Amino acid sequence: MTNPMHEPAGSGDSDDSVWEDLVRRLEATPGDTAAHASGDSPAAPGDNAPRGVDPELFRMHPALGGPRDHELAEQDEGAFIPEDPPALGSGNPLLTLAWSCAAGAPIALLLLAIFWRRAPIPLWIGLVVVAVAAAVFLFARLPRHRQEGDDGARV
Repeated sequence: MTNPMHEPAGSGDSDDSVWEDLVRRLEATPGDTAAHASGDSPAAPGDNAPRGVDPELFRMHPALGGPRDHELAEQDEGAFIPEDPPALGSGNPLLTLAWSCAAGAPIALLLLAIFWRRAPIPLWIGLVVVAVAAAVFLFARLPRHRQEGDDGARV
């Protein structure tokens, strides 16, 4: 059975012979002469191109390499090595609470709007107040002046 989108096979060709020829050409390596039943010379890397197509299209450009062709440059002795981050529980608890409220209250408001539209009004107002208070606290803690020797490379 032939694909209606392609030209039908020639009158003397069967699908099995075309398939076997394709498998034989794909299994052949460039130095393998035993895989060629027809007795022609071993195929070059671009010789398996379809008829009417330039074989140069199927050859890899020497400048293009795969991920295994990449070589790491030697590391500079003066390279920047960041310090280890502090432990998760060692931060300021008030700052952690403010970040949790500034992010959690809007999420809670969204979930209330989706799942519990008839929630009491004081709950809605309380969540808005908590979110605004946490945001004001976080903005108040921002530094007002640049420190000497700070080039902005560290957060």
